[in-house]
Amino acid sequence: MTAWSTQDRSAPAVNATRELRRSLLVWLALMAFVVLVKLIVMTFYPGVFRSPSQQAVFAWPALALWGVLGAAGLWFTHAAGLPGAWDSRVPNSRRPLWPVLTGLAFGVVQVAFDLVTRYTQLLANFYNEPAVNIVFPANVLIYPAAAVIVEVLYRLLPLPLLLWLISKVLLRGRASNAVFWVLAILTSLLEPVTQNLGTGPVLGPAVLAGSLTLGFAFNLGQAVFFGRYGVLASILMRVAFYVVWHMVYAH
Repeated sequence: MTAWSTQDRSAPAVNATRELRRSLLVWLALMAFVVLVKLIVMTFYPGVFRSPSQQAVFAWPALALWGVLGAAGLWFTHAAGLPGAWDSRVPNSRRPLWPVLTGLAFGVVQVAFDLVTRYTQLLANFYNEPAVNIVFPANVLIYPAAAVIVEVLYRLLPLPLLLWLISKVLLRGRASNAVFWVLAILTSLLEPVTQNLGTGPVLGPAVLAGSLTLGFAFNLGQAVFFGRYGVLASILMRVAFYVVWHMVYAH
């Protein structure tokens, strides 16, 4: 068993086509949920987004793009030898439990960080907004849907695509474990770096360093669960984090 995958040479062989089909069905269900959220928000909470960029993520062309890119990411996931979205070799008890507990723990840490540093208020000042959080009750729908979308950008497409290209194509199957960890570290920098881009003068060096560190650690945790239990585990970790950070804690 590798450090990044549940796949074992001694494990029973699985039908690759059936596993990929199962993953795509899970992804279809997730995107159907995102579309449902879009319809509800359009109907009942049309002005709830804090910025045009938030609204653009849920535009119909963008949703179609996330759906296609996510499906492509799942193809590369299977091609690279990573667990599928609902991999038959992953015990169902493991898939939700540890990701959810880890996400909740990160949420508590993030709340404590915000209470000490006033991080979100500093961000709101930077963006010239009264707050950065989408308000209740729309946040209960939007943030779980957002967890599906950002997974495509930060992990589901880039990590398995590059793992397949480097390890399977260029290195002909060698050093898969090492390549995975390098890519896990690099892709875990995407969210904290892009989210805090240009905020240094407002946040200050200490708060900026704390935000980058927490964001990197959180994304690396997702990458670990992605490699061991599949993309659904990574999404569940983020949803659990959002429950604490964006729903319970009304910052």
